[in-house]
Amino acid sequence: MNITFKNPDIKFYFSFQCPYSYMAWEILKSVLKNSKISIQPLEIGLNPSGNTKFHFREIWGEPRWQRLVEDAATLNLKICKPAEYVSGINATRAIEAYGPTTACEYISSIFKAVFLNRVDISIPNSLRLHLQADGIDSSILAAAIEDNQTAQKANDQSMLWGHERIRMLPTIEAGDERYCGFIDRASLERYLRPLID
Repeated sequence: MNITFKNPDIKFYFSFQCPYSYMAWEILKSVLKNSKISIQPLEIGLNPSGNTKFHFREIWGEPRWQRLVEDAATLNLKICKPAEYVSGINATRAIEAYGPTTACEYISSIFKAVFLNRVDISIPNSLRLHLQADGIDSSILAAAIEDNQTAQKANDQSMLWGHERIRMLPTIEAGDERYCGFIDRASLERYLRPLID
């Protein structure tokens, strides 16, 4: 996967705590494995800023989670419901710090932290220990968290819900077109065909 943080071919809006984002990320990695298409990952959090009407723990009840587990299994992913929904800002702050070469592994590791190991990603030390256990350099995370500018950028990204007219996660944007919601491989390949061909 060719990750960039400037002038991407496609943008991927997601949340580390959205199971649909996790599945879409894994499908994207597979579809773009040998592609030159560049992608910018934009973690914008679970809910639009100030939206208190809906909370994902209420929307995704047990029957939905049973279906999510089944859907993930078709992708050879094991997922379980997070212990709780927390701020993902600390994890978001380090995405660009890992750079184009290791951001893919970092993002995948954070998804595993949430949906497999049930790590509280709001706690920097918990994140650091998880990354170390997953074989990822945690000093990059530590440096990103110490940088005050990364906090502002991560908070600004949560505002993309309004400014970028994002209505649903995950959202994949290519040019003026968007593909949102439950993403499957066949549909994603059709959506990206003009870029891939």
